[in-house]
Amino acid sequence: MRKMPNPSNGDQTSGENPGDGLDDVDRGILRLLQEDGRMPYRQIARELGVSEGTVRIRSSRMQESGALNVIAIADPFRLGYSVLAFVLIKVEPGAQDRLVEELTALDESTYVSTCIGRADLYMQLVCRDNEHLHELLHRRIPALGGIRDLEAFMELEMHKVSYRYNLS
Repeated sequence: MRKMPNPSNGDQTSGENPGDGLDDVDRGILRLLQEDGRMPYRQIARELGVSEGTVRIRSSRMQESGALNVIAIADPFRLGYSVLAFVLIKVEPGAQDRLVEELTALDESTYVSTCIGRADLYMQLVCRDNEHLHELLHRRIPALGGIRDLEAFMELEMHKVSYRYNLS
């Protein structure tokens, strides 16, 4: 059962899409949390000129809807990974759903998405070293079956890593 919004406590009406119904206060909360995911609600409230309760209620609502997820992002190089790679995969007909499930279950996969174009799947990997990457690309991933073609690219240097989205 879906909770009905209550404007008196900071709630607002929204549609089925988590982005529907976001107003300037919601976007302000998101903007500040993108800058510092640990920013206290009290500080957010002061910066936006609203009550702490409003920030708390709206943040909770956005988390429940899936519009907001506050997480820690670790630096893979400081965790002992020296190789970052991305892989484009063409799949056999009928194998897509199974492969998505199996590839997302790999500890080394940090991102898996379905795409269109020259590949059906895009995947990012973190590996301890080149041997680890080789093991994945030439043994473990092909052993899953249903793969028509696989093309890998090693990332030499990251120039931008951002999970900030324009909220205007």
